[in-house]
Amino acid sequence: MHTSEARIVTERPSRYLAQLCKHFDNKGRHLTHRPRAHALPDVPTDQIHVEWTDSDGVLRLPWGQCTLRATPGSLRVRVEAENQENLGRLQELVTTHIDRFSRRDPLRVEWQPSP
Repeated sequence: MHTSEARIVTERPSRYLAQLCKHFDNKGRHLTHRPRAHALPDVPTDQIHVEWTDSDGVLRLPWGQCTLRATPGSLRVRVEAENQENLGRLQELVTTHIDRFSRRDPLRVEWQPSP
């Protein structure tokens, strides 16, 4: 299993966690709205599972899993995939969405390999 983690410094970690989870819970329609490296054509909506609370979230997608945790002052993100290609897709997916959601006050996402 390939994994990596990012600690995103923000004063509103719960807000970004909820925004990401709600976005993905929209049954994946956004995954195919534009051709991007992370898009999979015709992703079956039953292969996208999202669960979250104010402090924790899990996104299960066809190519891996993303775990989110809101902590004081940061959003912690861990992505897991069977191979490096899918890990890169998950990293790009999260980074792209965080960039878009934080346009007014840009957040920095730096991925580190997990042991």
